[in-house]
Parts: sequence; structure tokens; C-alpha cells
Amino acid sequence: MTFRTSITLAVMAFIIALAVLLIAIQVRALHWATKEAASAYMDATSTNASGRLQSEITAIGSLVRVLATSSSVAESNESTETGPAIALFKAALQEQPQIDSICVGFENGAWLQVRRTSDLNEEQRERLRATPHADIAINSIRPGPGGELPMRRTFEDRQGNDVGRLDLWKYGYDARKRPWYHDTMKADQSLVSQPYLSSHIGAPVITVSAPLRGKVPGVVAVDLKLDTFSDFVQTQRPGKHGIVLIFDSTGSLIAHPGFSQLVTSAMTHPSQPRLPNIKEINSGVAAAVLRRAHGREPYDGTIRDDRGNGYLFKLAKFPLGERYSASILLLGAQGDFAQDVRRLQFTGLILATIVGAAFIPAVWIFGSRMSFSLKALTAEAVKLQNLAEPAPKPVVSRIREIHELGSAISLAQRAIWSFAHFVPKKLVQRLIDSSMATELGGVREEITVLFTDVRDFTAIAESADPDTLMLQMSRYFSVLTESFLAEGGTIDKFIGDAVMVFWNAPNQQPDHVERACRSVLAARVACEKLNCQFEAEGLKPFFTRFGIHVGDAVVGNLGSMERMNYTALGNTVNLAARLEGLNKQFGTVILVSEVVYLRAKHRFQFKAFESVIAKGMTKATRVFELVGAST
Repeated sequence: MTFRTSITLAVMAFIIALAVLLIAIQVRALHWATKEAASAYMDATSTNASGRLQSEITAIGSLVRVLATSSSVAESNESTETGPAIALFKAALQEQPQIDSICVGFENGAWLQVRRTSDLNEEQRERLRATPHADIAINSIRPGPGGELPMRRTFEDRQGNDVGRLDLWKYGYDARKRPWYHDTMKADQSLVSQPYLSSHIGAPVITVSAPLRGKVPGVVAVDLKLDTFSDFVQTQRPGKHGIVLIFDSTGSLIAHPGFSQLVTSAMTHPSQPRLPNIKEINSGVAAAVLRRAHGREPYDGTIRDDRGNGYLFKLAKFPLGERYSASILLLGAQGDFAQDVRRLQFTGLILATIVGAAFIPAVWIFGSRMSFSLKALTAEAVKLQNLAEPAPKPVVSRIREIHELGSAISLAQRAIWSFAHFVPKKLVQRLIDSSMATELGGVREEITVLFTDVRDFTAIAESADPDTLMLQMSRYFSVLTESFLAEGGTIDKFIGDAVMVFWNAPNQQPDHVERACRSVLAARVACEKLNCQFEAEGLKPFFTRFGIHVGDAVVGNLGSMERMNYTALGNTVNLAARLEGLNKQFGTVILVSEVVYLRAKHRFQFKAFESVIAKGMTKATRVFELVGAST
């Protein structure tokens, strides 16, 4: 189709669509539109609310089962504030913000809990006696010789610094007597509890627990707070005057418009604090629907309140773990949706009138809109030079020439984008803008070279499944790559389990030595975090060693005219590789040459070692261990 033909057909289609729209708006029945809109909205609300709760419980269940098999949790019943389980629990809290707390209880009465305090309200923080800047509360119980269970509560800020401590000698908490503990031990499988009021903070929670699978018997449990979930549910209510209620099989409320007030009232119950129950709602439209349901689920229809206002309702059940279920009741006022339909009808008539009056100017406006595709093509062409990620789909158009051009640009984008994953992006950019030659040869440049290697990788590879090892190596290389690229490093190649990186080429970097040191320290921290994940997943950790040297090397294109590689050659590269290998001799992680030490000692801390003659070298080299950044 040509451009002129496209405009002509588009104007004709516009006139026809306008006529159809006017007829459709006049013919559509208001009642049908209201019911359909409300039903669709209520279905979406039900799916969002129940799906959110189910997905959170499912995610927590997976986490609990992983924690139950972790050696940091299941190998010892010593609950200490500095044990390996603390770091693991903190990482889990950070990864899944919907979690309120994680704890583990042991058969000897020991108990360890890590709780997030930053999300608690003032009343809940007062119950814990939390200090003003506390972000995490660590509760630990160590059984005494006489069976007493004193508890120590330690508060930490966001940086992990202690900001308070309480010793509660007669706190009286015995995890073994809690339902989540003895029910899980009895079932010997992971469980999802019914909603209940937490004895620590007085907030409604659901506990997901699993028995430990290690050397010591016990249970690991995770609490999910429900007060914030109730707030989320109310934001999804159908219409301005809509209502959403969620309650479990025993009638305990999980979500309600006045949930916080009901919980506060339930805390003062004469017998014992408990969650508010759906049976306590004995008036209003919700109570009338529940009386009419007679246990039928699903159940939907219409009902009127005492003032004659019509409501659409839907009552449905959904699973809550393997043992329990919950029900969701949605109420939508018909007036909310009817008002929207009337407004839409009136607005449609006004717009149709305006468009009809502005017919001729609309043709010119429509023509200018045709240029949108051309502008989109220009934007995609700019991405070629910037190596930006291509759009998921090419620019399309009903005009044949524009459509073909969009496909061609998309193909070129994906080709260059793929090429940049095999060659450093800086090189690709310089090749595109012709600032770098494609001939064989190189120039002498001062560069900082880094080599990495995994300790005992051969033994790890021999015992590992090849597919699993490949995925693990990809995750490992991704972490290293991110740290090196963050400091502007050029990743030369991956050599088995090793990586070669250099700085100050192809682009000049006056602080290239400092960049290399910073990237190595960041990579070490990132690898430590990744190793925690590997160990939690039952994989062997990768302990990485690094070697850094700075000096002159020949940098350029090496290979043949058919295939070449941008790399660096020379004694500087060889010495960096040898420094990495010397880590094994000195029992270190990061070794650097004396030249690196002299260039970076004002920024970083080093530990000196004696001079050595590296393998394949003739001159002695004094080596230093990079310890960390200067404070």
C-alpha cells in the first residue's frame, strides 16, 4: 500500500468506525453493561487478591524447605546471635519483603528468630521495645542447666550495627509448645498454619513451617503478616463503594475494610486475644449474603441493602496450603459501574460530534500520525550506534516500504546486539563509529591486567553434573562480569573457569589501577554472596583467587584476516597470571605486584610478602595482598 492509499482507506475506516460507535453506544443495554463490567472487575479482584496470598505462601513454602536442609540451620542447635543462620535469615528477609520473621526452634528448647522491625507500626515496635533506629531484631533462647529459657533480643540497624540489646530472663517463650512446632514435628512435613495473632507483636500472621533435615531435630518457620495484605486487598475492591472480605475455613478474618480496628478490638477479648471472626459481622449486605449462601461456594448474584441500593456479589473458595482453605466475598455497588457507563455514553456522543465537526483537520492530523512510524525507525537506528537493547518487535506499518525498512533495521540491531555479547561493547562501538581499525596489529599501551581462577575447580568439575555445572558457571561469570564492567573493565576472554580482564584499553582510563582494585574487592564480596546461594541450593561454592599487575603490553588485533581477537600480549599479562597462581602458595585471595601497590597504596590497604620468582620469570617480584579499601 502506498502512503496516499493508506490515508484514503484510513479516513474511510474512521468514518465507518464512527458510525458503528454511535450505533453501538445507543443500542447497548445499560443493565447488561453494568453487570458485565462489574463481574469482570470482581473476577479480576478475586484473582489478584487470592493469587497474591497463594503466591506469597508458595514462595515462602519453597524458602522454608530450602532453609530446613541448610547446614547453617539444621546442623547445630546452638542459637547464637553471630551464627551462620543469622546471615542466611537476613538474606532471605531482604529477598522476600513480604516476610515478617524467620525462626528455628530446636528440641532442646533453643530458639532463634530474625525479625524485620522497620515495617512494624509504633505499637508493635513498643511491644518489642525496639530502639529508634532498629531495622532488625534478633531473638535467641539458650536453654539453661535447670531448663530455664532466658531470651536475649539484639537490635541492628540497616548496616548491621548493634543499636540495642535486651536480656529477658523470664520471657516464658517455649517454641516446643507452639502449634507451628509440634504440628510440624508430628506431621513430619511442611505445613501452612491457620491465621492467628502473633504473641510477640500482636499482629495477625500465617506461619509456614517445615521440619529440619539435618543432624538436630527441630522446625524452621516463616511468618507472613496479614495487616499489610488486608490493605492491599482493599485497594483492589470493585468500585468506589465495593467491599472485599477474606476469611479462612474457621471464619477467622484475613482481610476486611476495617481490619486494623477489628484486630485492636480482638486483642481485648475477655477470654484470650484472637483474630476477629466472620460470624461477628451480623449486619449489613455482607452478612445477608453469607446467610443466603448456606455454605454454597461458588455463589454469586445480586442483592439490595436496607436503602434499596443494588449490589452484585461473588463468593468463592480457594486453597490456603495443603490442609486449609479460605473464602473471598466481593461486593460491588451497581451504581458505581452504571455511573461509569452513563458517563462513557455521554462522553462518546460528545466526542463523536466533535470529531465529525473537525473532519477535515482530522485528515491532516491523521497524516502527521503516519510519520510516527518513521520517527520510531529513526529512534531504532540511533540504537545501532549506542548498542542499546533492541525492541522485542520491529517497527511495523501498513505501508509496505516502511514495514520492510523496520524489519531490516530490527535484523541489523539484533545482529549487532548479539555480536556485542561475544566482543566487548567498547570495541563494537569503536568499530561502528570507525574509530578503530580492523587490521591485524597492535600498539604498546600501559594496562592493568587481572586474572581470576577458581580453587580446586578440576575436582569440582569431576564430581558435578555437566548441565548443573554449566548453569552454575554462568551464574558465577555473570557476577564477576557485572563487577568488572561496573569499573569499565574490558573482558578479554573466559579461559575455562578463569577470566582475563584489562583496563586502560581500548579507552584511556587515568585511574585504571584503582578501577581494577575496586572491581576485585567488589567481585570478592559478590562471590561470597553467591556462594551462600550455592550452599543453600546444595551446590559446591566457588572460591575465587585474583592476580593484578600493571605495565606495558601490546594491545590490538591478534589472529588472521579471517578471524581476529582484540587482546593484550606481553610480560605484564604473564606476570598477572602468575600472581593469581601464587595465591595458592601464600594462602591468599588477591595478590598484586609491587607496581600496583605503589600506584594504589593511598587508596587501599595491602599486606606485604617477600619477593618471589614467579614461574617462568627470571626476576624476583615482591608481592602484596590486597586487603580492602582505606577507611
